[in-house]
Amino acid sequence: MIQTPHDVALLVNERGFLPFFESDIPHFSLEEETPMELWFPDDNTMGVWDWKSDIILEADCAYGKFFKSKACFVSMEVFPHLVNYRRALHVLSADEERVLRVIREHKSLLSGELKKLCGYVTARSPRESNPLVRAYNKENDITPKPAKQRNARPSFDSLITHLQMSGHVLIAAFEYKTDRKGRTYGWGVARYCTPEDFFGDDRIAVDCTPEESLRVLRMFLKKHFPGITQSQMTSVLEYR
Repeated sequence: MIQTPHDVALLVNERGFLPFFESDIPHFSLEEETPMELWFPDDNTMGVWDWKSDIILEADCAYGKFFKSKACFVSMEVFPHLVNYRRALHVLSADEERVLRVIREHKSLLSGELKKLCGYVTARSPRESNPLVRAYNKENDITPKPAKQRNARPSFDSLITHLQMSGHVLIAAFEYKTDRKGRTYGWGVARYCTPEDFFGDDRIAVDCTPEESLRVLRMFLKKHFPGITQSQMTSVLEYR
């Protein structure tokens, strides 16, 4: 049973794939291996949510939305093959190419920085010019809706998820705000990076075709999860 970030790091490298949350594959997730009290500690100690950056470094693994568009740790034994296979499955859209280009130019960016550079800043709701209407809206808790945009582009969240699922982007770390005493608080902010910039070109490159990488990945899953079905294996490896 998981008790420390070190335990998780060992499990990642043992299994190759470690999604955060439970799925239809038994004993395939961190959720199933970790006591509930470590998910939401009530004594201000660090819990599983806060371990992610430590696990990434200690396990020397990739982390991002790699499994059914949800969070998953992937060991470096299989990640280069997953990248090789997934990139062949998905043709990037113009919007995805643009976001990826910005990440490459800056090497790594926090989520908020990337949104700003790519123009994904939430527009403020229009302000009612009539003071009587403003007072009425405030009294009745009415918020004016922003005008609808025609031909709205895909959301930032969908683009960054597609870039992770297709093997072009990963989460390098999570960074936290600190108070005056240097204590961290709030949710960690994701720092995005390409696999090549995080691990180096040599560690990501594989000397085989995407089809050969798929065979390597299938053999790995069969070896480490003997009871896995064809359908379950497809859910792990395919772009969905």
